[in-house]
Amino acid sequence: MSHDENLHWESYLPAGWRPLFRQLLADLHSAGISVRVTQAKEKFGELRVYIDRPDQAAAPLIAAAEQRSTRMCQECGAAGELMVGNYLYATLCEKHGAGFTKPLGRPMISLNLRYPKDD
Repeated sequence: MSHDENLHWESYLPAGWRPLFRQLLADLHSAGISVRVTQAKEKFGELRVYIDRPDQAAAPLIAAAEQRSTRMCQECGAAGELMVGNYLYATLCEKHGAGFTKPLGRPMISLNLRYPKDD
C-alpha cells in the first residue's frame, strides 16, 4: 500500500501525534518497506500502529514511533508525560494536562488466558 493510502489513518490520531505518524510513514518508505496500515490510534496514552502482516523490517520503526509517543503531548506535540483523569490515560504536556494527574504506574492491561483442562 502506498504512503498516501496509509496517510488517511492520521485523521484517527490526536493532532500532536500526526507529524510523528507521517514521519513513521516516511521512514518506512525510505527504507523500502511496503506495508498496509490497518489501524492507527491512541491507546492508554500511547500511539498504536497495526499493519496487515508481520514485518521484521517494519517492527523496529513502528516500535520506535510508538515509544516516542510516550514522551510527546498528543494534543500539541510538545514534551509530555503519561497522565490520568477520569480513568482516561493520555500523554500530555503541562498546558494540556490541566485537570489530569500523574498516575501511580503504567496502566494495567489484563489478559485472560485459557489453558486446556487437564484430563
